[in-house]
Amino acid sequence: MGHINSSKPNILKIKALNLFLIALILVAGAYYLVGINNLVVKGFKLQELKKQEQVLATENQEVTARKVALESYQNIEGRLADLRMVAIDKMEYLTVNEDVIAKR
Repeated sequence: MGHINSSKPNILKIKALNLFLIALILVAGAYYLVGINNLVVKGFKLQELKKQEQVLATENQEVTARKVALESYQNIEGRLADLRMVAIDKMEYLTVNEDVIAKR
């Protein structure tokens, strides 16, 4: 009968080890699911940001094209009359002698 009593502690040790391994597997599985969920969320966010980048790049090109159009000579020349400015026909530069400039 002593032989039967010695097998009960071994069975208890095996059951405890099995319970520990099951708990470990469950915790590792939960950790894995949380990690995969975070990766999926970051992937969707990255995809959304890439779409937003494309929209902003398109808007930037449109704004740049509009800026170039507004800075064009024909557009500025057309607005001169509205602003009551005179168009430049010819330029004359003044030449100043160094003797006329005040020196310290």
